[in-house]
Amino acid sequence: MSISKCVVRLKDAHGTEHSATVSAETLYEAVIRGLRMLEHVGWESDRDATIKQVEVEIHYEPTRHVVDVPRLLKWVEDSAMSMSPAQDYRKQKLRQLLGIRKVERTKR
Repeated sequence: MSISKCVVRLKDAHGTEHSATVSAETLYEAVIRGLRMLEHVGWESDRDATIKQVEVEIHYEPTRHVVDVPRLLKWVEDSAMSMSPAQDYRKQKLRQLLGIRKVERTKR
């Protein structure tokens, strides 16, 4: 699993929300890092208060793609056998989204 930026939030016994931003590979790692970060900056729970829930918001790095639409449409409409059944399935799903009827396959 890759490292993601996570925002860890909790509400204390007084209803005040606290949050910390951490980097973690797993959900549980984010919770522990977030709690430690909040303690590090001086947050303390009341003596007899127990933290029952923590909310974790996970942020992934954005990915940018540039797609040549005419090439995409040609590829989707191409009825030749694809490289794998998974690719055939993806093409069929895209055809449905585009409103293209089932295309008869041509043998190579």
